[in-house]
Amino acid sequence: MKTKLFLMVAMLIAWSSVNIFAQETTDILPPYPGSHVAYDDNLGYDQFWVCTGTSGDTMIIETIVGNIRHRFCYFPKGRSAFEIIENYKEAITQNGGSVLISANNKECIRAFLKRGNPHRTSRNFEYQIFRDQAYKYFSGKIPTDTADYYIILVMANCGGKAVYSLVTIKTKAMEMGMISFENIDDGIANKGHIAIYDIHFDTGKSEIKGESADALKNIAEYLNANPDKQYFIVGHTDNVGGFEANINLSTERANAVVNGLIVNYSVKKEQLKPYGVGPVSPVASNSTEEGKAKNRRVEIVEQ
Repeated sequence: MKTKLFLMVAMLIAWSSVNIFAQETTDILPPYPGSHVAYDDNLGYDQFWVCTGTSGDTMIIETIVGNIRHRFCYFPKGRSAFEIIENYKEAITQNGGSVLISANNKECIRAFLKRGNPHRTSRNFEYQIFRDQAYKYFSGKIPTDTADYYIILVMANCGGKAVYSLVTIKTKAMEMGMISFENIDDGIANKGHIAIYDIHFDTGKSEIKGESADALKNIAEYLNANPDKQYFIVGHTDNVGGFEANINLSTERANAVVNGLIVNYSVKKEQLKPYGVGPVSPVASNSTEEGKAKNRRVEIVEQ
């Protein structure tokens, strides 16, 4: 037991020492140490179906567009699927990312095998194996200053041997750091509202993430400088998932922002009213990931 624990700790130290900002193309996290990589395909810029979370009882399947790398690997000797996934979870969270989903879910595996995913044409024998033998799906996301990275793992048995596919996707990051007192004031004065993209949530959740603090601070500065005015805080989603689930999620996120501003930044409760409209007011087409990213937002609207 002590030997196994030592190996896991040593592996995490090695992974955490990797400077992810220095990695080339899509190699944000490598295969699990000791894995035999049977093949390695750089698939270029394309789209890929990824299971990114749940909405109620429904799995959220999104089309992610970016530079894709696909590797088919054999487990290291003596390692389990649980151990491999736990180490990927740790590596992702240590690098500022988040786990999207980890489940024994056939719907997610079907999305991975979906006709049109670019790796289908690279090694078709994988699909004969995974169609009947895949049993575990995992996805995570690491945001950086220059790109967002998706990491997908699918585990299977192959002729009595444990195998996994590792897919990494490098996508263009949404431009952040645009919220200041001045541009909030300008947006409200000229349009009566402003969209906020610097308030972050995990997929399908309403808890505000820590990296949202600067945006909330700047919003509070503006609101506290205008104490006699009232505002709606409006939550928006893309169209992934059920309509009612998105309405509820956008409402919960708007409530979370209002509560955060009141509790943590001393904004007057009387100034704010939360409201969630889900996917009914898009600013871009939901047919692309870029469009969906623009539609997922919080808006400040002057009453």
